[in-house]
Amino acid sequence: MKKSLLIFLMIAALSIPLVSGAQAIQGSGSSGCPPAGSEGIPNPLKGGCDLYALIKLIINEVVLPIGAVLAVFFVIYSGFLMVTAGGNEERLKKAKTTFLYTLIGTAILLGAWVIAEGIERTIKQISKPAYNIMIDRESIAKK
Repeated sequence: MKKSLLIFLMIAALSIPLVSGAQAIQGSGSSGCPPAGSEGIPNPLKGGCDLYALIKLIINEVVLPIGAVLAVFFVIYSGFLMVTAGGNEERLKKAKTTFLYTLIGTAILLGAWVIAEGIERTIKQISKPAYNIMIDRESIAKK
């Protein structure tokens, strides 16, 4: 009982900043950002004004660089393990396993990024033609 109450209180304490955020500014521009000079909390990350832009900024500017550095570190580490194995089959097996897991982790990291970028570009391509058709119909109607 005490453990579940403690977990509930921790979740509640961590979720307070999510529900007590600043109120959205009315009259935002076409990009979803508040108009220049309006009162409000400026975005310190300069990544955009919506949650999608923030998540994309965090992934592209934090997660991928850290993942790349870790991947390089573990490739070097597994190479070090292979060199220092000295013919010991058990240590060599550990080095090969470390290298394999490093390659799998790197493939998952880069593969997830490639899939996400592909989905984003596909959605943008699908949504653009409908907008262009609407503009063409409006320009034809004006003539």
